[in-house]
Amino acid sequence: MNGVLVILEAVGDDLAAISRELLGKGRQLADALGGSLAALAIGPTTAVAARAAHFGADQIFTVEAPALSQYTTDGYVAAAMAAVKTFNPALIMAGTSFQMRDFGAALATDLNAGLAVDVTDLKVVDGAIQATRPSHGGNVINTYRFAAGKPVVALVRKQSFPEAAAQPDRSAPVTALAVAELNPRTTVEEVKPKAGAVNLTDAAIIVTGGRGLGNKDNYYRLIPPLAEALGGAYGASRAIVDDGWVPYEHQVGQTGKTVSPKLYIAAGVSGAIQHLAGMRTSRTIVAINKDPEAPIFRIATLGVVGDVNEILPLLTEEIKARLNR
Repeated sequence: MNGVLVILEAVGDDLAAISRELLGKGRQLADALGGSLAALAIGPTTAVAARAAHFGADQIFTVEAPALSQYTTDGYVAAAMAAVKTFNPALIMAGTSFQMRDFGAALATDLNAGLAVDVTDLKVVDGAIQATRPSHGGNVINTYRFAAGKPVVALVRKQSFPEAAAQPDRSAPVTALAVAELNPRTTVEEVKPKAGAVNLTDAAIIVTGGRGLGNKDNYYRLIPPLAEALGGAYGASRAIVDDGWVPYEHQVGQTGKTVSPKLYIAAGVSGAIQHLAGMRTSRTIVAINKDPEAPIFRIATLGVVGDVNEILPLLTEEIKARLNR
């Protein structure tokens, strides 16, 4: 089997951050497998396919057809199967988005392959793929070892790996693949995102507020300004979403968004197990709470015991002052 195949995603005119992460990790894994690194661009993503070479891809496949202008399970799996038959990868990597969960499960079924979802680490051990996946709110870390000789489909949680460093002078051959009889059974109607909706799962920095802020006015007075100063997004605990302070789009936790930013600031959030399940894999967690026994402190990288209503304005002003120097 021949190395690693990364399924590319695009944001506007560039590769998505998750694709740059996967190409960086895929390069390491392909070298460990003694194979090469390939990338696959499907439909609209083909416009930025060549950029995959800048982040480590040795070869790039594209599949473009009118039927692939929108995601469908049938269409994307057929496109991926064409690349798999051509390249014969040991490992197929994609992000853990809603579409890729659907796509990954269907592809693994058609390939009779192993499947690991919401992966936070991948290794090659004795020639076999090993995947790490947290569960039960992060309290259990599962390790999966897949038998060599069959492909593995791994869907990776965003911001699990560093992004590959760009090498603008690097190039790789691009091969257009044809898919015969591409007739997806699903029709797609595009729905515009709700006005004001946020994509917390892509944010590198998140500031989340909880009931410790006291009221809705304090939330909007303190949390969005700090998030804006840091160049991040703002989230909310389920408690204050249920109380009507903040729209559901901002909810972090088991019944909201699962996030894994580089920096997560929890202000006035006690740290119920449902909330921890949605953010505990963040790289750096800063907790601010006046209760020194709050559960959030058990997983925090840095804990500050104090009143968020006093600390956050000072923190926001200090950050603004430092950035304006």
